[in-house]
Amino acid sequence: MGDSGITVEGVLESVVRITEQRSRETLEQCLVTALGELAGITVVTIARPLRRSSGTVVEILAHSTPEGMSAGGMPCAPLGDFPLMARALADGRDTVAPLPDGGERRCLPVLDGDDVVAFLVVDSVDRLAASEAVVRAFLAVYRNFLAILRDSERDTLTGLKNRKTFDDNITRAIAQTRAAMPCRDERRCHQDDEHHWLGIVDIDHFKRINDTYGHAFGDEVLLLFAALMRKVFRAEDLLFRFGGEEFVVVLAPTVAAKARQTFERLREAVEHFHFPQVGRVTTSVGFVRIDPDDIPATVVGQADEALYWAKRHGRNRVCWYDDLLAAGELKRHDTEGGAELF
Repeated sequence: MGDSGITVEGVLESVVRITEQRSRETLEQCLVTALGELAGITVVTIARPLRRSSGTVVEILAHSTPEGMSAGGMPCAPLGDFPLMARALADGRDTVAPLPDGGERRCLPVLDGDDVVAFLVVDSVDRLAASEAVVRAFLAVYRNFLAILRDSERDTLTGLKNRKTFDDNITRAIAQTRAAMPCRDERRCHQDDEHHWLGIVDIDHFKRINDTYGHAFGDEVLLLFAALMRKVFRAEDLLFRFGGEEFVVVLAPTVAAKARQTFERLREAVEHFHFPQVGRVTTSVGFVRIDPDDIPATVVGQADEALYWAKRHGRNRVCWYDDLLAAGELKRHDTEGGAELF
């Protein structure tokens, strides 16, 4: 391919490495490394916009410079700190800015339909003259991978995240809690601080709905229930369908009172919603604070205990695990390793 430094063999080797990856994180790291090896390119960044209740922020997922590659994990920053990305998000098109050395920085949005789901930002000394076609081809590979990943991570009926994505997400939430809160005895040290929270949400008497009205109406209840969840929770909260009538919510950091209020809002929204043909439906919720020494089995098990206490004591209620402990309704169990909780 001329004097560009790009060879067919090199491109094919990069494609093979990229398509061998089985997670978004490793693919992004592999992609920025491959692009950083192309002639004329000096810096490569992959980022994504995240819509928060306080506004859109940017998360850096992978970053490659001549000094080396760094993965994500950096704190999110406001979209306004990244003017090229802000313009690309608004327009859905490439944005370009000159660099002091005569090169350029180009931000290429990654689109899912009309939505921008990621950014590929490339610094080049030659304005991508030697490698633009290859960059765009790799961008297409990345876009296709994200589409496949999105489909594999979603529940086919409700569109919420599915159960198999839960482990990575809850592990990440615990790690973030541990990094933010070094004190080990969190229940005393940070009682009023913001925490991640996990809630298990169950539709009351769902089997009766299926038996009485049929599975088609049962599926409609699930679809409408998922829509109510999306309205109640924030964009940064994670919503999962675990199967059947059981859902899990991982709340982004907030204080105890607001966590309770949020789950109560869901309960009230469901109780007052008219489900076609079925009419009145209620839901029960058990929730727990995520602490730095927790393991996933502990968190899920405690929320599950609170949920089933709610189910046994009238349903259509929200129960916090710590409240039930304090009232002597539940006893704390030490969890070692995993457990079959469902």
